[in-house]
Amino acid sequence: MNSLVTLRALLLSCPLVIPAGCSHTIPSDTPQPQPPPQLGKTPPTIEPLNPSMKQAQAPESLLPVTLTADLSPVQRVIQHTLPERITDETHPLGRDYRWRFIREGDPQVAIQDGLVTFRAAYRGEIESTAARACRLDPLYPVIEGTGRLQLREQDEVLLVTMSRPHTSMTLKPESDSKCNMFNVPVKDQLAELFSLEAVNQQVARAVEEAGYSIPIQLVWDRLQEPLSVGRANQALCLYGKARDFAVGSLKGPAQQTTITGLARQTPVALYQTPCQKVRNATPLKVHLDQQAAATQAGPYTILLTVPVPYAVLNQQLQDRLFHQSVKLPTTFGGDLLIERAAASDVNGRTLLAIDTRGAVNGTLYYWGTPRLEQDGTVISIPDLQMASETKMALDEAKTGYWHMMDQELRDRLRQAVQIDLAQRLANMKSALSGQHKSGGLAMDLLLARQQAAQVTSTKEALVADVLLEGTASAAAQLPVKQQAPVDSGASRSARMSDDRPDDFPERR
Repeated sequence: MNSLVTLRALLLSCPLVIPAGCSHTIPSDTPQPQPPPQLGKTPPTIEPLNPSMKQAQAPESLLPVTLTADLSPVQRVIQHTLPERITDETHPLGRDYRWRFIREGDPQVAIQDGLVTFRAAYRGEIESTAARACRLDPLYPVIEGTGRLQLREQDEVLLVTMSRPHTSMTLKPESDSKCNMFNVPVKDQLAELFSLEAVNQQVARAVEEAGYSIPIQLVWDRLQEPLSVGRANQALCLYGKARDFAVGSLKGPAQQTTITGLARQTPVALYQTPCQKVRNATPLKVHLDQQAAATQAGPYTILLTVPVPYAVLNQQLQDRLFHQSVKLPTTFGGDLLIERAAASDVNGRTLLAIDTRGAVNGTLYYWGTPRLEQDGTVISIPDLQMASETKMALDEAKTGYWHMMDQELRDRLRQAVQIDLAQRLANMKSALSGQHKSGGLAMDLLLARQQAAQVTSTKEALVADVLLEGTASAAAQLPVKQQAPVDSGASRSARMSDDRPDDFPERR
């Protein structure tokens, strides 16, 4: 009798145990959850990625640019300007004195660091027309002068001009000194006879009228063009995005004059095939700043954009989670088997859809905000959490069931969704470092440091922005062009025509 009672009790208790061992099915008509809005902020609107949109986020950097030009033509202009002959023709003192001086050899002209020095030696004589004539023969006067070359921006070129010219007169010791027909030392009077002030003006005017210029627009155009780095089928494009150009001082000799400058840029680098031509490029903006070379450029910073397509992330999730078994610590003894895992974008956040069977049949949804960590080498979703709709569906099976399920799944999903960018960033830094040429402009980059900027979720990909820091410089050889012809006969004579009779037959 007691055995029958015990058997009956067991049979009555079976229905209470069997349903508990059955798997729970999330209704198929459960709507796909929408992640709740971020607390305190409106979900961002994601625009299509392009270089122009990224420029606003790129930090400002100063790129030192060294321009090299041959200013020998300017040297020759000054040489031709210094007169071959100095005579009394048309001079106010020509009624009282006669003089004639012939230049000995070519003038010496040197340009160093923009400073012009010139020297012209002459031989001649002076004779008084008074009754008691005084004649000095020979005399060896020397004209010495200096000036400063300057650059002026004009019509997209740098025009070479000369400012602050100054000349002085000296007399060689071997000059005749047996008499003096003047009330001042002969050397001082020669400065008036040679019209040194007119020579000053003539030299400066000759450089100005020659119109020698340096086409700075060529460099500006290269700074605006993208630099293509890497393989042809997948180019890493560096957009300098120059905003303005500061032209500094002149350095070096005439044949190898360097012009220091600084280009203000907001550089961006990203993968494109091919690199896009920049539209609405900033027009040439040049300002002259003699202290540009002394300005500390600081680190050169590039905003590097690294997209990770959701298709790549989904493959990673499948590799890490497919057929992963999750042991649930319940008295039900059920296991959860992951069949499929997929990620997608929803309003700037990442939504994970986990298809399961076993303890739960259906799709579990998780969402979170992507974050860039560890100097930009890792994309993670630290705030990954189960969607409210999934919680409600699980609670229909058993109150608190979602909490137990979430404890077993959340950390595993966080690890699976992490994206390691370390090797990819190292490859991109290596590709960017080195010398790159665009036309006649050569740019040297050395990128050593990096830091995380941000990561955004778009419809197609997670897009990581990383700041690369290092050093950069650029150099270009520019031609010197002449905008106006030089009168080669300007220096042949001063105050004397070639067909005038010789006033000093003794010198024939």
